[in-house]
Amino acid sequence: MVEEEPELSRDQMFDILSSSRRRYTLYYLRQQKEPVQLTDLAEELAAWENDTTVEELSSQARKRVYVSLYQTHAPKLQEAGLITYDADTGEIALREDAPEVEPFISNGDDESKWYQYYATVALLNALLLLGAIVGVPPLSAISPLIIGLVVISSFLALSIAHAVSRRRGKRDKSFDIGEP
Repeated sequence: MVEEEPELSRDQMFDILSSSRRRYTLYYLRQQKEPVQLTDLAEELAAWENDTTVEELSSQARKRVYVSLYQTHAPKLQEAGLITYDADTGEIALREDAPEVEPFISNGDDESKWYQYYATVALLNALLLLGAIVGVPPLSAISPLIIGLVVISSFLALSIAHAVSRRRGKRDKSFDIGEP
């Protein structure tokens, strides 16, 4: 019988995410399709923390991050049920059934862009409707039914694009996971 992980409280989630290394670990693992080696994760994190490339890292920077991941962060994330980590093989991965951490680490910029898109479409539709009502020559010839279909279709298309974007989980490269 498989033991089910307890659901994390908000306080527990905040405690886990209080470390930028753990936030980055979750962010990085979420981008990977397959488990990664802890050494590779440590290199990526060290490069991020030192604002450099993996190739330019010193062995000391790699080791410092690796040791903290190995001794502290990976075990804490595993205990919380967010990752799987095999110390023998060094493989680490985000659990498929891990609690959702996105609301806790997202900067929300993606959602604010969508509000702007909806506002723009509403403004354009209002101008279209107003132009037709006032009698602006090209718009006054268009049937009110066609204008209604354009308004409805534009919001429907935008809503579908928004839903697809959220479902695919496209994230901006400037994703804010906190300072190292």
